[in-house]
Amino acid sequence: MNRKMRYLCLPATLALALLTGISAPASAGSDGGGGAAGPWPPQDTDGKYVSVPDAYYDPYEFEACDTTIKVEAGDEREVKYKGEKKDDGTLVIRFRGDATVDLTRVSDDATIDELDISGPFTQRLAADGLSARLSARGPSLVFAVGAADEKVFEDAGLPKAFYFERGRLAGNVVYAAADQMEIVSGEITHNSIRHAKDICKLLDRAKDDDRKHR
Repeated sequence: MNRKMRYLCLPATLALALLTGISAPASAGSDGGGGAAGPWPPQDTDGKYVSVPDAYYDPYEFEACDTTIKVEAGDEREVKYKGEKKDDGTLVIRFRGDATVDLTRVSDDATIDELDISGPFTQRLAADGLSARLSARGPSLVFAVGAADEKVFEDAGLPKAFYFERGRLAGNVVYAAADQMEIVSGEITHNSIRHAKDICKLLDRAKDDDRKHR
């Protein structure tokens, strides 16, 4: 599965930037009873929350701290989603459930284990697939994946990659094309998050703590 096309599946890592697209194998995952959750992205789950496809928990990477940050699913993997197709063609996908991730900075192997990213996340994708409204609550991990979203974060005084435990971050994004989902512009429409923590500084601290305990 294309890395950039997976980000929309991640409620916690997906506040504004991560909405670069959603994709996963058809009929991947389970509805909690052993059956297939259906095609992905979902169109409608008949008002039910179902387990995310297994591919949701695949490892991925993003660029920050002048290096690569690797992300792997942690011990908590209880995320479910609900898809709803509106009469106007808008696709609304809501995510909820416990989830943690492990972060590793490639340049020095600094790590953060079991970072809680269980905050609920909602995506409203327009019928033409060219724009989306995104909303994420803490705890969430957020990072820019391109120049457009990086500029949005910079204008809002936010780091390129950050973590927040409380509050809500919402925004709108516009895509270059429905099949590519490359973000060409975006804006933050709501920001009530408290104490956005720079991921690079958190990794620096984790590295220092590791040295002290050796």
